[in-house]
Parts: sequence; C-alpha cells; structure tokens
Amino acid sequence: MSPQDGVRDEVGHIPGIDGLRGIAVLWVALFHFIVLRPGDAATGAIVASPAGPLAANGYLGVDLFFLISGFLLAMPWFVHEAGHRAHPSAIAFYRRRFWRIVPAYYVQLAILFAIVLPLLHGTRFWRSDLWVYLYNLFAHVLFLHNTTPLSSGSMQANGALWTLAVEAQFYLVLPIAMPLVVRWPRASLAVAIACAQAWRMASDTGLAPLVQLETWLGRPWQWPEAVVRYLLAHQLPSYLGHFALGIFLGRAWLARSARSTHPHALDAGAALAIVALGISLARNWPTGPLAWTVAPLALAVLLYASAREGTWVSAALSRGPLAFVGRVSYSMYLYHLPLLIVLAPALDALQAAALPAYLAAAILAGWISWRFVERPWMRGRPRAGLAARAPADGERRRDGEPLEGGHAPQHLREAARVHERAEH
Repeated sequence: MSPQDGVRDEVGHIPGIDGLRGIAVLWVALFHFIVLRPGDAATGAIVASPAGPLAANGYLGVDLFFLISGFLLAMPWFVHEAGHRAHPSAIAFYRRRFWRIVPAYYVQLAILFAIVLPLLHGTRFWRSDLWVYLYNLFAHVLFLHNTTPLSSGSMQANGALWTLAVEAQFYLVLPIAMPLVVRWPRASLAVAIACAQAWRMASDTGLAPLVQLETWLGRPWQWPEAVVRYLLAHQLPSYLGHFALGIFLGRAWLARSARSTHPHALDAGAALAIVALGISLARNWPTGPLAWTVAPLALAVLLYASAREGTWVSAALSRGPLAFVGRVSYSMYLYHLPLLIVLAPALDALQAAALPAYLAAAILAGWISWRFVERPWMRGRPRAGLAARAPADGERRRDGEPLEGGHAPQHLREAARVHERAEH
C-alpha cells in the first residue's frame, strides 16, 4: 500500500460515515452514563423513553464501529483487484494504521497512568501493587490488555479500551486474509460468521485448555470461571462476523450492486431496521445462539444507507454536530469513560445538567486530542491528491496507471461480475 493506497485516496471521502461514527461514540458514552449513574434523573428519563432499549444497550455502538472498520479498511484491496493491480502492501497498511491510532492512544495512556489513576487512588497508588500496574502498562502498550482479566478492565479506569485491542488484532489479520476475501467474498463472509458463532458457543461451555490457563494465571486473584469465559467471549474471533459483514458491504458499495435501489428505499430500510432492533432489544427476542446476529445485520442496513449518496440518512449525517462528533470520535472514545469516573462528584452536584455537561466535556476532550495529537500526525503523513483534487489530463499514478476523476465506485461495476465468477 503506497501513500496513495489509503481508503480516501482510493475511493474518496464518504461523508455519511462521519456522522455514523458520531452516533456510535455518543451511543457508547450514553450507555456508560446509564450504567454508572443509574440513579441520575436523566438515566431514568432515557430508560423510560421509547428509545430506552437502544440506549440501555449502547455497547452496540462498538458493534457499529467494528462494521465501519471492516467497511472502510478492506476497500483498497477490492479497488486494486478490479484495476488488475498488485495487492496493497501489508507493511504500508500497518504503518498507516500505527500512525492513525497509536499516537493518541499512547498520549491517553500517559494521562491515564500519570493523572487519572493518581486522582482515583492517590499519588502513591503504584505502591499497592507495583507489578500489577507494570504489567498493565506493558499489556496496554502492546494492545494485549484484553488477554487476561488482570488488564482487560484497564485498572477500572478505562474499561472501554478492550475494543482497541480487538481493532489492533483485526488490523494484523486483515492484509493476510484479504487476498482470500477478494477471491471468495461470499464464502469468506460465511466462514467468518461460522467462526464467530463457533467461538461464541465454545467460550460459553468449551475452550477448557484456555479457561484452565487463565484460571491458573489468576490464582492470586481467584478469578471465577465466569469472568474468564466473559473475557474469552469478547476476543477477536467473536467479532469476525462483524468485520466480515462490513467488508462485504464495502465491496457492494464499490460495485454499486444496489444501484437500482431507490435511495429513499434505503432510508426506509434503515429506519425499519433500527425500529426492529429496538423492539428486539425491548422484548429480548430472538433468543438462542444466533441472537447476536440481529444487531450487526440491522446496523449494516444503517451503514449502507449512510454511505449511499442521495439518501436522507447520508445527508443528515454528512454535516452538522454529528459529523463534527464523528471526526473527533476516536479521541472522544479514548477519554469518555475516565472523564465520567473522574467527574462523578461534579456531575452529582449538577443534577439534571449532569448528562449534557458530561457529553460536552467528553466532546471537548475528544476535540483537544484530535486537534493537537491526531490531526498533526495525520497531516504529517504523505497523502495523495486522488482524494483531494481531480487529476490533470494524462496524469498517472506512481505505478504508471492513469488517474481518472471521480470516486472509484464509478469505475468498478465490472468488479462485481469478476467477483461473482470467482465464487462459482
């Protein structure tokens, strides 16, 4: 993946995704507010409202983030395949992902250990168990903190960070898997969902060697088996179906296989999908081993409508407050939970204004991190002009191929037929 092979460089900016990220991070932040402040007046009003089932299950915002990651990050492989070009470089992909997520994450870790933990446990907190804190620091730096109960909760100061470990592990797997996914997209989706289902079932009653290993490692802390199994249920294999569904949607978006679908039919489909998801959560239906598939399928409809130009959903998400929150969503995600914990006394005093004050503080923290950490690193990386300007007549890429104006989907309708033939 050369500097020109990033998602925006290959397919351009998809404005609706910004607002969708905003929804995802606000959903997660609201969920944590509800869980940690059950007696707050805002919590009672939200839970009692028609949107209560969705708000009370705001962890599904993480599912939405995973879908978006799969949707966007796999696109360059499909673009290269359709253009009969070599697959993007895995090393360059890893480099781009490193500079995209690590600087802000490491700054957050520094603040977590240097400021948040002392505020919560005193300036000499490390003396209580030096080796535990050192292990946590090491595990978090390497994105391995989701591998044991000792570090998966991020010292009860930022338990939301486990999702970053899952994301980082997905990044490692993606360039390795994509040549096969490009060749057999539908089969790959089926295999990913089957693997996710098998892992979820095994984490409930099987995986005895892993359970025994984790229990043995946790002897000093006497981790219950239920805690170990909960940890195993939230590893990357459990979310392979989410990432794969996002990848498949990205392929469909590039090929414009739904071109004949009227944009407002997608709007209606997205609205119905979210209403159906809310009803499903309220009634706790369906039950059984495949119940987890309902949320990603419903959110996938919303994702596709958000990415499709001409839909009301895309128009609503492409500008305004949600788009702004979406742009700072990664940094806001990093800080929203520590802020909620540290600011608890102040929020108690604010009473009815606690929720808007908390969200404002989280958005502000996200903007500060985005402005002074994320954006400088993103600006410092070389970017190509494909996403920023129309190419001049006769202009060519570094590999000698001609550049053409417009988004990649306009030139990839043949890709769908190529992929279809490859699967049969």
